Amino acid sequence: MAKHVSLKALPRDGAGRRFAKHSRAQGLIPAVIYGAHTQSTQIQVAEMEVARIFKHATSENMLVQLTVEEKGRSAERLAFIQEIQRHPLTDRILHLDFHEIRSDEKLRARVPIFALGEPEGVRTGGGVLEQALRELEVECLPKDLPERVEIDVSALLIGGNIHVKDLKVPANVTVISHADVSVFIVLAPTKEEEAAPAAAEMKEPEVIREKKAEGEEEGETKPAAEAKGAKPAAEKTADQGAKK
Repeated sequence: MAKHVSLKALPRDGAGRRFAKHSRAQGLIPAVIYGAHTQSTQIQVAEMEVARIFKHATSENMLVQLTVEEKGRSAERLAFIQEIQRHPLTDRILHLDFHEIRSDEKLRARVPIFALGEPEGVRTGGGVLEQALRELEVECLPKDLPERVEIDVSALLIGGNIHVKDLKVPANVTVISHADVSVFIVLAPTKEEEAAPAAAEMKEPEVIREKKAEGEEEGETKPAAEAKGAKPAAEKTADQGAKK
């Protein structure tokens, strides 16, 4: 069942960021208590006392017997911690919302869900356990409120899952969350895609040109008369006349 703790509270006269900052500097946490049968009341509680309570709790789901001291008198008020505001970096509690309840009236609350064991699909198949739903919404009397809901996941294979309807809660607790909602599922391992080798770039073949004679321009062809061993036509005629 949910943890039942006692906590003293003082009335709070101011509001706003400046007042809240001043309260925290004095070791006090600004808070509010409200309910269906009472008016909303601004209060503040000792930060050290709140830290002590949460240090020994397995979840933030707990019932608080608040003793509100005002003008020399004290009033006992049973409340449920409805909301906790924390600093995003330090996780320090900045503000608390207490929902006043009656012991003979049912309440609705969200109970944390925890897995027990290591799934077979994770242990032998390399799968990954994913938790899709972290809190179970229930309805019950304050005295029957579970602190947490646990379920054994060790038999889950890859692809196996657990739904809300598979969770076990006490007989006097009514589950409000939809029965077919997945809570845990074992996912198959993700295969790393091998990068395709880059195609080798085709190099253009180098054109090897014959070295041209000195003074010869590219594209210019020697006349046939200047070919090796050839003589001009006039010289041939003179040679023939001399032989005669």
